[in-house]
Amino acid sequence: HGAVVRCVGVTKDGKRILSGGYDDKLKVWEVETQKLAEVWEGHALMFFSLAISPDGELVASGHGDGRIVIREAKSGGEIRHSIETESVVRSLCFSPSGENIAAGNDDCTIRVFDVTTADLVLGSIKGHEDSVTSVLWSLDGSYLFSGSFDHTIRKWDSGTGDIAGEPWQGHSNSDWVISLVLSPDGTRIASSSSDATIRFWDTDSGFQV
Repeated sequence: HGAVVRCVGVTKDGKRILSGGYDDKLKVWEVETQKLAEVWEGHALMFFSLAISPDGELVASGHGDGRIVIREAKSGGEIRHSIETESVVRSLCFSPSGENIAAGNDDCTIRVFDVTTADLVLGSIKGHEDSVTSVLWSLDGSYLFSGSFDHTIRKWDSGTGDIAGEPWQGHSNSDWVISLVLSPDGTRIASSSSDATIRFWDTDSGFQV
């Protein structure tokens, strides 16, 4: 890349890796040969996040200029939408159905967009006190989970945007929650933090496990 690499994704068939960083380019690599296959341009500013739709047909990227770019995952990477948000897009996640995409932003909010129309369908969801660094959907799409520089994890009703319960706290109060990942069965979340720990949480109760 020639610059910091901020995000990677693997295509559904496992044959390609996509990567984005501070050089404003989305690069596509062949897994088998480990060689660069394509370079997709059309991005105005550095990459902060990357997500691939559940059906593997679309790639979404979040950028430092507040844009979400949604493009086809097939060769050529044709752009379908360029969505303007109001802040750096630090995290992206497609809903389980692939109909919506959630974005975590630097302005402490979460926004949800319709993938087909690019319309804002929910947001701005407010509650965090600092940048939203990671956003996830529950397996059934009923809830959103988010991590933040404010050292908390929060759970939201994805239909209303209302917070579901109290913030999850356990990481150091002086450190950031960097990333979240959902277990395959949807019952656990793992979080990483600048406090040098990984912690595990029950998705129903929010208790550490």
